[in-house]
Amino acid sequence: MSREQRRRFVPIPESLIDEAMKVSERVGMPYLVLIEKILEANLRIMKYKPTILRALLIADSIDDLRRTGSAILPWSFVKRFLDEVSEDEFNKLLGEVEKTCIWFGELMRVKHGSSPGIFEAGLSTLISSALIDTIQEGDGSYRYVVSFMDQSQRVLRLAETIASSLAKGFHLNILEVRRGENTVSIRVIGFFEKE
Repeated sequence: MSREQRRRFVPIPESLIDEAMKVSERVGMPYLVLIEKILEANLRIMKYKPTILRALLIADSIDDLRRTGSAILPWSFVKRFLDEVSEDEFNKLLGEVEKTCIWFGELMRVKHGSSPGIFEAGLSTLISSALIDTIQEGDGSYRYVVSFMDQSQRVLRLAETIASSLAKGFHLNILEVRRGENTVSIRVIGFFEKE
């Protein structure tokens, strides 16, 4: 049986076909080929990340970060750099990080909405070396706990700046920020959307 005979027809809304045709013209590819490539790529991603929306959100977020002039660097280098730079230079870095994270939070809120999961994806993008846990609290607030393996105080200060600035960009009310031995915790309220 040939490949053509094994194909199944799947109904797709007309609006998606129209959008695919516009994109296909822009990239110079037939829209049927474009749709097939998109589906193949997304299925490959889903093998490793079962939540495709989160994977696509993080990919889009990394692209947005690149537009800010941010760079993705090896974590071992970043830790060493943070520990070796002078206090004055470190404070300048925190100021730049704050501006970038506020802008990034505003962009995520506008593009993807304001929900606890979108905020967590933003934190994961900005602090990719940490484990991030989300705890929904009874009063409608959410606590995000950013956990590291044996980090310096400067790394924790950087994580605190990132989390607080991202929350400002999302226009959230920050109820509490705590720095522990290897954790940073931020408690926020004010999401427009539920999960």
